[in-house]
Amino acid sequence: MSIKATCSGCGKVLKAPDSAAGRRAKCPACGAPIEIPAAEPVYDAEEIFDEDDTYGLGANDELGDEAEPPIAPPRRKPAGDGKRKPCPMCGEMIAATAAKCRFCGEVFDPELKRRETKHSRSTTSGELTTVDWLLCVLCSGIGCIVGLVAMISGDSERGGKMVGISLVFVFLWAMVRVAIEQAAQR
Repeated sequence: MSIKATCSGCGKVLKAPDSAAGRRAKCPACGAPIEIPAAEPVYDAEEIFDEDDTYGLGANDELGDEAEPPIAPPRRKPAGDGKRKPCPMCGEMIAATAAKCRFCGEVFDPELKRRETKHSRSTTSGELTTVDWLLCVLCSGIGCIVGLVAMISGDSERGGKMVGISLVFVFLWAMVRVAIEQAAQR
């Protein structure tokens, strides 16, 4: 039996062996990373889970007292209430009450989405935080150094902004210092 996985990059449906369940692979078509889902048990739509009938033996009047009932493997209930729906972003089957898709990471719960958006806004590449602005305005030399480090480490947009703002304020503070010295000499 094989597991089907859909590439989020190109949409190609791929088959993987059961031994690859839960691992990551690379799509042979586009090279995007694919998370191979764990194999889930298949349940019939008519299958009824009876709390008293753990092993699925049911009421068996045909056997009589002398016959042993057949041994059947226990049936597992699906996680949660068993209701599933496809994720609107990736199409994988997820719990109907899920707040976040475990495959693609899409968030459905408005409160959780707001918190994640607020957190990601403070760490978004290219945007300057309040601390960045304070460094650039009040400690221009340090702000310039932090901006250069950011540029070297790969955040060139944010680093460039910090270096530019720091240089503007270095010249501004130099002009303010010269004006104060000239006023003091008179």
